[in-house]
Amino acid sequence: MPTEPVAALLYVCLLLPGIAFVWRYEGHSSTIKRSVFRETAVIVIASATSLVAVFLIHYVLGFFFEPVRATLRQFFIDPGVLFRQDSQLFIGIVLIDFALAVIFGAFFGSAAATNLRKQCWEQWLRLFKKEPEALERNQSAWNAAFERFPDHKVVVGVQLKSGAWIQGALDTFSRTGDETPDRAFTLSGDIWYRAANGEGVHRLESHGAVIIQAPEVDYLTVGYEEPVDC
Repeated sequence: MPTEPVAALLYVCLLLPGIAFVWRYEGHSSTIKRSVFRETAVIVIASATSLVAVFLIHYVLGFFFEPVRATLRQFFIDPGVLFRQDSQLFIGIVLIDFALAVIFGAFFGSAAATNLRKQCWEQWLRLFKKEPEALERNQSAWNAAFERFPDHKVVVGVQLKSGAWIQGALDTFSRTGDETPDRAFTLSGDIWYRAANGEGVHRLESHGAVIIQAPEVDYLTVGYEEPVDC
């Protein structure tokens, strides 16, 4: 860990792409509790990947523009020479590269990039005729069921441990991948309810949403309705 002010600032800047990756990724994916080592490793690997992507842009441009190739060569030999020649230009390019790296990190953590990685992984498994894992490491069973068809309306039926039954459209749910008792989800729209000892199913009136905690659930049934084109 650097101790000098300038080195410490540079260290933090180098980690910004990884922080942007984690921020975007946790915004749409299930989250699980990780060790400090694993969290740090994710940030470092994402930052390194983003910086390599920026370097590849310079590398490709070097094939077409001689000044870019010469500057890139000098940067790896002695970057101090470039700084002394034109410090303002040098600092400006470095700041732009850092900004590009942060953008790459945010993109790599986006839903589009995550879906692309999943599709590539599925194609890889098909190529070698391997079966995919039942669940991803960062997903719980209900997260996998709720997110199976993102464009569909999800209808959830809940058998409660009290013996009651409740059904409605999924509104929100805890995205944590850990099977913890503090998880919850909400149902909205038309809520149907059957008491523990009741025979008929009744529609609950004047209810905007129903909150259900994980410890109250015996089992779930999940259905999917295709969106209706207007």
